[in-house]
Amino acid sequence: MHFPTTTTALLALALPLLTHSLAILLPRQNAQSFSGALGGVAATPVLSSGDATRPFSVKGDTFVNVSAALQRSCDQQFNGCANLANGGGADFSIEECQAQKGEFSICFSGGGLFECLGLRGGV
Repeated sequence: MHFPTTTTALLALALPLLTHSLAILLPRQNAQSFSGALGGVAATPVLSSGDATRPFSVKGDTFVNVSAALQRSCDQQFNGCANLANGGGADFSIEECQAQKGEFSICFSGGGLFECLGLRGGV
């Protein structure tokens, strides 16, 4: 298929803008889909920061990629769980918090990220 030179030029200019827009618009919904919540401590939401260079945000901290943001979310969940377990009033142990963190970490190995993001079979 042959496109006129003007169309090709417009597409070349628009593509980077669309890419940055998608990076900002897509995470407006929570990109964190891990549902484990031992002790009622859910993973921190991963949202849009509104910054095209660091588009993902977790509790005000911004990240250039979703993997780093999801890892921060996981770490914050683990810390909240561990605080409850160490506080003495929880009916679970720090070891169970660590096991839950391990379940989350599976998302980052062997293509498991797609499973955790609900994108079974990849993009």
